[in-house]
Amino acid sequence: MFEGKYLHLRCGCHILNLIVKDGLKELNDSIESIKNAVLFIHSSPSRLHKFREFAVLAKFSNTSTVPMDVKTRWNATYKMLEVALKFRRVFERMAEEWLPFMKYFREKNEKGKVRVGPPSHDNWENAKAFVHFLKKFYDVTLELSASKTPTSQLLYQSMIALQIEIEKKKNDNSDPILKKVASAMMLKFQKYWGEWNTMNPLIFISNILDPRNKLQMIKVSIKKLPATSIKVQDFVDKVKSDLATLWAEYKGINETTNVERQSMQLELEGGDGTNNAGDGLWDELFTDVEAQNEEEQLQEISNEVDKYLADEIEKRSNQSFNLLEWWKGSETRYPILSLIAKDIFAIPSSTVASESAFSLGKRVVDPFRSSLSPKMVEALICTNDWLRAEDFSFYKDPTDDDLDLYKEIEEIEKNANVTQERSQTQLPV
Repeated sequence: MFEGKYLHLRCGCHILNLIVKDGLKELNDSIESIKNAVLFIHSSPSRLHKFREFAVLAKFSNTSTVPMDVKTRWNATYKMLEVALKFRRVFERMAEEWLPFMKYFREKNEKGKVRVGPPSHDNWENAKAFVHFLKKFYDVTLELSASKTPTSQLLYQSMIALQIEIEKKKNDNSDPILKKVASAMMLKFQKYWGEWNTMNPLIFISNILDPRNKLQMIKVSIKKLPATSIKVQDFVDKVKSDLATLWAEYKGINETTNVERQSMQLELEGGDGTNNAGDGLWDELFTDVEAQNEEEQLQEISNEVDKYLADEIEKRSNQSFNLLEWWKGSETRYPILSLIAKDIFAIPSSTVASESAFSLGKRVVDPFRSSLSPKMVEALICTNDWLRAEDFSFYKDPTDDDLDLYKEIEEIEKNANVTQERSQTQLPV
């Protein structure tokens, strides 16, 4: 694809992580004060129990809690702030009535500094505005990290939508704090997604190959960008040219594959592979034929690519629309473009680091199952992703397939334990 020039596609979620982290730095005090309040209630069972007593007084559940922050994950910070805001009145009442809570913030931390907090009115208001702003980034992260549907076509439109949101906050003088946050985020955004001419063209091509977008998404989005130096038609022509180049490359590969298949077929059928070239008699004719073929190929590019772009776009109101099914059903109409779509939609917008994919972190067997056989532990770990991918409810009766699976697992464990017991009894004294 493009002779390997654009083999590397940056992880969209990683770039979002870097952008949001720069924004978090501008709200450090507000976030730190709420984070310390959450750390307090999780520092001992008695404190958590007391927090729940205050929560019950505010009409919350007696099992209420707030998730803790994870420094390396901005989405964990987002979830902490989102949930903590729901318990704002609880924390404010704790500050008014619970002396140990206030005393905690007068103590010095491990660095010898007094802890930031408790959260003030301004801290809560800053967090509220920031959470509302971050909700869009959180939703985009979930979309781009989907594993069962194509995501490459989403990267461009997500990038544009977020840029527009950041620009709005950056130019909003009603909230100076959020304006400062947006300015910091825009600097990082421009570093990775600011120069379109240097970005991977597959980002734009994948968006075009969504029949609900085609070239219309690019045309509309460029016009929405403030103070952009990009000329709409120039950029549209460039992207269209990239698609035509990719089409020609796939066309050549497809023809080469067909020729190889025909050659193999001739060999199998006993053909001698002779041809009439080489004596110079028809060289001029052959040259003209090749030139004519190239000219027709260019016309064919215009036909298939232009035909696709000129056809009516699919309506987004169609909730049952399936991108992969659409291209599968369009193979005869767009034979080469369908091959391109198959490869491009296989590209993920986000990637999982290998150390994360193969890490056994958090996949810990609890004490009640510590006697499981090694074979069963291995099975539980290896099927972790599969089990998590399925919707599960404690209030839903298991299906027949579920029951069969559980019986099979119990049988495997039983046989493994019997084998282990026999091997132990046969050991020499």
